[in-house]
Amino acid sequence: MTMTAQKTAMALATGLMLATSAFAQTAPSVTLYGRLELGIESANDGALTRTMLQNFASRFGIKGERGISSDLTGMFQVESGFSPEDNKFINTTQTAGKAPLNGQLASRNSYVGLKSNSFGTVLAGYYDSPLKSLDAGGFAGTLYGEGEAMEVIIHGKGTKTAGSNFDNVHTRRENNLVYISPKFADMVVKVAYSPDEAQTTTTNQPMYAASLEWNNGTYNAGIATQNKAASDQAFAMSATKFTLGAKMDNLSGAIVVSTLDNQAPLAVNARKTTNTLFVVNYVDGAMTYKFNYGMSGESATNAADDLTMLALEAAYALDKNTILFGSYAQITNNSKGKGTFTNADNFPATGVAGNDPSAITLGMRYVF
Repeated sequence: MTMTAQKTAMALATGLMLATSAFAQTAPSVTLYGRLELGIESANDGALTRTMLQNFASRFGIKGERGISSDLTGMFQVESGFSPEDNKFINTTQTAGKAPLNGQLASRNSYVGLKSNSFGTVLAGYYDSPLKSLDAGGFAGTLYGEGEAMEVIIHGKGTKTAGSNFDNVHTRRENNLVYISPKFADMVVKVAYSPDEAQTTTTNQPMYAASLEWNNGTYNAGIATQNKAASDQAFAMSATKFTLGAKMDNLSGAIVVSTLDNQAPLAVNARKTTNTLFVVNYVDGAMTYKFNYGMSGESATNAADDLTMLALEAAYALDKNTILFGSYAQITNNSKGKGTFTNADNFPATGVAGNDPSAITLGMRYVF
């Protein structure tokens, strides 16, 4: 082989190696993940007891990243809820104009975005509000099954008064633009804006939300606010949430407080609640013991729709992916309250005001 041919061959080989190396560094990383959580449950709506096989927010997703530069990464996620217990594509009725439901593709957090170590993360899609994701460093929303009180108490789903339009602060938003800052001085800032794509000549209700969370690994404190703009023709919703959390050896816990206001255009429909949740968790080897107690205040003077929620749970980890759990949960409604559980797909609604629903559950969670 001539010297020229040898140099050419070496150049081609070197180029091929560099190209292969560059491809390996920028090749996308794609992950399949999910969770199946089912339980056999004695479900009582306050009047009738049923034995039910319940699904607790099972989901399946695909997510991925690809490095664009040393400081910039492209990312995506598509996550869907489904109902493995009853073989239904959708197990609840779809309402026109509302967010996706279980059985529909991308019915949970789904987005495309960019992540920078220096400047933070920007996401666009169907995604949790900063108010929803504020969770006392993971110490507050710890219970499985029906025991999870964050949605019922703190996010307002337990308050159900006829004509109030106040039973959900709508904390996972469609058409959402989200910014998440890098961590600085143990703090992270989140900001979200959801434009009103249903705007009319009389109604324009975009949503704005933000949170600030401090977490040093042992102690946690956070504040979040959310506001859906008011309109002369429609209800709005504003919310504020405060969290405190701590972890000491095997013991962890949290206190969460929220205020929710439906900003009704007519005073007769105005509803506002103040809500509090206490959580304690204790780990003893493979066993974890959990306690929730929440209180939701009256939505108006003499509304008599206030409620409390108590939940106890024991969970046993067979391994890092498989957990068995048993729980008891009870909601106590005032005379006009119709609060019920929200975590299972098919828990019966409380048909009579003042009835007190309860649930005893034996379940299994498998995470992959």
